[in-house]
Amino acid sequence: MAIWSIGPVESEPEVSIARWKVIEINAGTRHFVGLDELDLTGRVSSAIVAFDHARLCGRTQSGRVYRLVGNPGQADNADYVWQQWCRVNEVTSFSDVTKQLLGGAGDDRAG
Repeated sequence: MAIWSIGPVESEPEVSIARWKVIEINAGTRHFVGLDELDLTGRVSSAIVAFDHARLCGRTQSGRVYRLVGNPGQADNADYVWQQWCRVNEVTSFSDVTKQLLGGAGDDRAG
């Protein structure tokens, strides 16, 4: 399976992802991981800088907005991209913080 970079934020300012989760890496940043609803390819975001619990959307360091569709979940394509992203970015450890993020309804920041 091929891995490629995504286009600039200007050409794709918003992405909707399904079967998503939020992962925190050893560097302390949090990232959306899921399936792009348009083509079902795996997707990993840059670091999350803001999260709106009511709308289930977040803005990342790149400026892109991720809309989370449906319930959190797992997808092989997304997991594969995540593993490759970790290798390229030398991530040594990570944890799924989806439940923690969703439980913090009073907090508007993540990452």
